[in-house]
Formats: sequence, structure tokens, C-alpha cells
Amino acid sequence: MTTSARVASVIAGIAIVAGAASYVVVQARGLFPPEVQIQNEDYAEARRHFRTRLLRQGASPQREVIALRRPEYVDEVEYPSGPLRLKAWIGGHRQADPKLPAVLFLHGGFEFGAADWDMALPYWETGFVVMVPMLRGENGQRGTFSFLYDEVDDVVAAADYLSQQPAVDPTRIYLAGHSAGGTLTLLAIEASDRFRAAAAFDGSPDQQLLYNGSATKPGNHREVVFDAKDDRELQVRSPLAYAFSVKSPVRLYYSYEASVIAQRPSRRFAELARARGVDAEAIRVRGSHMSHVARAMPRSIEFFKQSLGPSVRLLHSQTAPAPTPSLIGNTTFILRGYPHARVVALAGSFNGWDSQHVLCGKENGRWVCRVDLPAGRYLYQFVVDDAWMNDPDNPLLEDSGNGGAASLIVKQ
Repeated sequence: MTTSARVASVIAGIAIVAGAASYVVVQARGLFPPEVQIQNEDYAEARRHFRTRLLRQGASPQREVIALRRPEYVDEVEYPSGPLRLKAWIGGHRQADPKLPAVLFLHGGFEFGAADWDMALPYWETGFVVMVPMLRGENGQRGTFSFLYDEVDDVVAAADYLSQQPAVDPTRIYLAGHSAGGTLTLLAIEASDRFRAAAAFDGSPDQQLLYNGSATKPGNHREVVFDAKDDRELQVRSPLAYAFSVKSPVRLYYSYEASVIAQRPSRRFAELARARGVDAEAIRVRGSHMSHVARAMPRSIEFFKQSLGPSVRLLHSQTAPAPTPSLIGNTTFILRGYPHARVVALAGSFNGWDSQHVLCGKENGRWVCRVDLPAGRYLYQFVVDDAWMNDPDNPLLEDSGNGGAASLIVKQ
């Protein structure tokens, strides 16, 4: 694959969501050097007097995921962030003694889905308490999406909530995140000193490079809700600009796929942080924007364990129970036939077309799924042993926007 092709395929994943957009790079020769100007001011101080000027105010630019089915060992909670009350999933927090270390995991993209919990699951399986927050404007929540700025306040607020849980040792809160969540991870450890250590997976250290520099993509970008020609707006969203402000040990894991735009900015970030005495390292990991996480996460777990000392004995491995069919909800979906199918799932516009987490069960020889849906129009398909299909008993179809039609249900 050429350098230009690699850049086009991965910038969307790092800056937004893998595959969410197609980027064309103005110039692509070798590895892109960082372009954002390094600031000497502390990031926390900069945030105290800088106010972002949003050109558009509203919710996250990603589709809403409203039908989330959490595992039985996970609770959905609300945490305060200023005047907002935002949702999060949390697991491992029900026991109160002994107090355990915890990981706050920040999902990629600008919406939370059940697959984001799956990505964080290795931390829970290691024995950490794990919390994955939804941020302002995501998943139908209140608040104005600002793209990597006001969301930093949500991250710190979520950490405060996590530290107050009876089962959590407030002195051992770790932070990790993927893609957009990786970028927020780096910004949060510049804004706050409350994290014991941090790990970012394909975070984006330099928004100047991506949005008003050599790797800039043309066209309209819904996530950029400010003036991308304003260098100050890009600086406060670029962790590299404030690398002198890093307050926690950190590992920046970046994928082979992202190396063309991530390697030099990530290494420069680590270099500047080390110059201020912080344990920081940028590490290239084999794989794509998505696949490298499975290889890098065990390294991050060992990195977190190193700072626990004797307290590492508090961590006990555990196994997540297998998912069960979704048979409770106000809306029923029925698929007749397919008696020999191994797995039947339901995916639709209401769950981000997630085919892994809403499983159907057998009732009277039929495959049945139930989910809670508010009034509205929803597209859906059944997934039978990985084969996607429309509902054969529903004649209503509508363009899914993905090159084909899907079954339509109108909930009154």
C-alpha cells in the first residue's frame, strides 16, 4: 500500500472513527513530522482562561446508539460533570473490601456502544474496577459536543466519580483510551494529576497536522465544530502542544497502519514529557487502527501493574460470563425458520448496527429478540450465523445508506 493510501485509510480512524470518512492527503511523503507549536504554558492554566468558540452547537456528529444491553455484571450509573448528568458503565465496583485499583477507559469515536466495553474488558478480567463513560452530547445525552475540549472536563469528572466508589482505591486510578478516547487520555493527563498512569491507543497528538496542515483532508468535517483555521483552537485540542504539562507516566501505543501520521508526533510527545522527568514512551504495535489494541493492551496492563508494587496482589483474574439472549423490552422482533442456526442476532440503527450483543433466543420454534425503543423510525436486520438478512415477514424497506435496503419498523 502506498503512503498516500495508508494515510487516507487511517486518519479517519485516529481523528474520528475508523472507516467513518475517506481522507485525501494534500502531501504524503514518508512519515509526517509534527506541526503544532509547542506551548510552555501549563495546559490546566490554559484551560482556565481559554474558551472555545463553537461554530455549531449540538450533539455528537455520530449516529445515536440508544438500545444498549449491558452485561449482568455491569451497572449503568450517572456521574455529574458540571450541570450535566452523564451515563457510564461500570464493573467490578460492587465489592467494598479490599479497595481495588481502577481503570477509566475512554471509547473511540463520538458515541458509546457495547463493543467499547468489550475493548476495555481485559482490564476487568485482570481484576481492575473498570468504568467507561459516555461524554456530553453522546448517545442522546444532554450537552454540547466540542470535539476534544469540553469533553476533557467530563473525563476528569468521571475519574472523580470513580474514585468515590466504595470498592475503589482513589490513589490508584488509571486512564486509557482508544482513537478519540486516546487523544482525550493524553489531554486529561495534561489537565489533571489525579491519574496514576495512562495508556493511549492510536491517539492523535497533533490536530494542526490533521486539520490545517500537511495531512489535512478536504471537504466538510462534522466533528470540527470550530474554525479549523484558528491555530489556537487546534492547539488546545493537540496533546503535543502541551507535552510539557504531562502529569502522569504514559505509554502511547500507535499502530503500524497509523505510523505515517502518528509515529513522529507520538515520539516527540514522549520526548518532551521525558524532558520534564515524566516516564513516557511511544511504542509502535503491529496491526491496524483496531487490531493493534488487542496486542497493545496486555502491555498497558503490565505497565499499570508496575506502579502497584505489593498491591498488585489485590488483582485477581476473572472471566466474563457468556452473553444471554435479549428477551426483555417493549419491542419484539421475530424471525421464523432457521432451526439449525447456531447464533441469531439483531442489528439496527438503534444499536449502531452492532451484530454481537443483541442475541435472539428460541421461543416456540421462532427466533425472538426484544429491545426497549422510544417512538421513532428504525432500520434493522437479522444476522444468522454471520449472514445479514432483512426480516422476511416485514415488507417495509428503506435505504440504509450503506448501499442497500434494510427492514423498517415505525415505533409509535
